[in-house]
Amino acid sequence: MSRLHFLTTLITHPSVFNLVLLAFLGVVSLAALYLMSRVEVTVLMVVAIVLEMFSGNWKLAGIPIPLDRVALILALGALIIKGPRYVSQRKLVVRPLHLAMLSAAAWCAASGLAAGTITGHLGFYAFLDRFGLVPFTMFLVAPLYFGTARQRRVLLVGLAAMAFYLGFTGVMEGLHIYRLVLPSYIANPNYGIQFGRARGPILESTGDGFSVFVGAVACAIGLTTWRRRGVRLFLLGTITLDVLTLFFTLTRSVWIATVVGSVVGLLLHPRTRRVVLPALVAGTIVVAGMLAVSTSLRNHVIGRTEAQSPVWDRQNTDLAALKIVSEHPIFGVGWENFVNVSPQYMVQQKGYPITGIGIEVHNVFLSHAAELGIPGLLLWLLAIGGAARRALLPWRLRDLWATRLNAVRAPPRLHPDADPDLEMWRLGVVAIGLAFGVIADLAPFSQALPNTLLWLFLGIAASPYTSTLRRPVRATADLSTRAPAPPERSPGTTVVQDGDLRPVYL
Repeated sequence: MSRLHFLTTLITHPSVFNLVLLAFLGVVSLAALYLMSRVEVTVLMVVAIVLEMFSGNWKLAGIPIPLDRVALILALGALIIKGPRYVSQRKLVVRPLHLAMLSAAAWCAASGLAAGTITGHLGFYAFLDRFGLVPFTMFLVAPLYFGTARQRRVLLVGLAAMAFYLGFTGVMEGLHIYRLVLPSYIANPNYGIQFGRARGPILESTGDGFSVFVGAVACAIGLTTWRRRGVRLFLLGTITLDVLTLFFTLTRSVWIATVVGSVVGLLLHPRTRRVVLPALVAGTIVVAGMLAVSTSLRNHVIGRTEAQSPVWDRQNTDLAALKIVSEHPIFGVGWENFVNVSPQYMVQQKGYPITGIGIEVHNVFLSHAAELGIPGLLLWLLAIGGAARRALLPWRLRDLWATRLNAVRAPPRLHPDADPDLEMWRLGVVAIGLAFGVIADLAPFSQALPNTLLWLFLGIAASPYTSTLRRPVRATADLSTRAPAPPERSPGTTVVQDGDLRPVYL
C-alpha cells in the first residue's frame, strides 16, 4: 500500500519533478513490457509462480521490490501486448463458475471496505492472496498459459526446480546446517516463527510443507512425462528430498495431509496403485531410521506430537469464530477483522486456558464464515467447489448418468476439447486438493504460494471447460466447391497441398 500511496502522490501533486518522474516510470514500464513481450509468456508466468516463494519477505532478502508481483504483471502485460490469439491455442469462455468467483471477490471487497480493513496492508494483501483475487486470476488464465502439453512441460520444469530448492533447504534446516541455507534470512531466528523446523523462504512450516508437497506431485507427474534416465533420477532425488522436508516441518497437519493426499491420489489410477505399498514401506523405514539415529530429532518429534499449546490455540479461535457466526451470521465482523475483535468472543473453557489471542482462526472455513458471514463462505465454497468439480469430472454429467442407466462400460463422453494429457494432472489435483482440505481445517493458510498453486492446478485440469481450442481456418479466400486445376510445376519443385498449410488461429 505504501507503493500505491507513492504513485498517487505523484499524480495528485503535479509538480515538474513529479511529472518527470512519473513519465520516466511510464517509459521504463513500457520498455520492460516490450522486452518481456519478446519472451514466451509461459516462461514469464512460471517465473512469477516460482518467485512467489519469497512473497512478503523480499526486504528480508535485501531486495526492495516484490519481484514476484513484478513478474506477474509482466506476464499478464506480455499476454495483453502480444494478444491471446497469437500466444495460445485456446480461448477463454465465460462460464457461470467465473461469475461465482467474481461474486465471491466482490462480497469480500465490500466486507473489507465496510470494516475499513481492506485499505490496510494486511487486509489488502490477504484479499489478494488468502481469499483469492490472485488465485482466481490464476485459475482464469491457466488455459492460456498452460493449455498445451508443451506449455505444461515448461511449468513442470519450473515446479521441479522449486521442489528441489525447497527440498534441499528444508533438509538443511532439519539437519541444522544453516550455512547452506539461502537466502540467509531463513536461518535467522528473529524472522518469522517456528525456527528450528523446515519453514523455507515462506518462514512458516505449514505453507512451506504444502508447497513442498505440490512440488513433489509435479515431480511425480514429470516421471510419467520424461523418459531420460538423468531427468528421472533428478526427479526421484527431488521427491526424496521433499519427503524428508515434509517430515522436518514437524507439523502434524502437514504429516496427515501428506499421507492422505498421497495414498488416495495413488490409489485412483492403475499405473500408480502398485506404488502405494512400496512408498509407504520406504517412507516408514526412512523415518524410523532417522529417529533411531538422531536423539535430538527424536526429542523434537516427541515434543511436537505432545505439544498442547497449538491445540488450545485452535480450540479457542474456532470457538470464538463459531460464537461470531452465531451473532453475525449474515455479514460477519468484516474481512481480516477477526484478530481485532477475537478477545471479545473468547470464553474460558474447562480443561484448558485461553490462548490464541491476536492470531487468525486456525480453520479457513470458519475464518471465512466469521469474517464474511455465511453468504460469503457459501460464495467462496461455490467457487472452489465448482472449480474442483470441473477439474476432476471432465465428462458431462448427463452422459455419465446415461452410461450408468444403460449399464454401459464405455467411459462417458468427454468435452470435445478434452486433452488426454490432463489425466495425470487430475490425479495431482486429487492429491493436492485433499492435502489442502486437511491443512485448511487445521491452519490459517494465509500464505500466497499455497493458494496460488492450488488454483493453478485446478485451472489447468478444468481448461476443457473454461476454454476451447481455436479452430484453424483455411489460409485461402477461395470458397468455391469446384476443385482447382493442379498448378503447373517445373521439374524438381514440390506442390504444397491444402493439408500442408499451416493453420492460422484467429
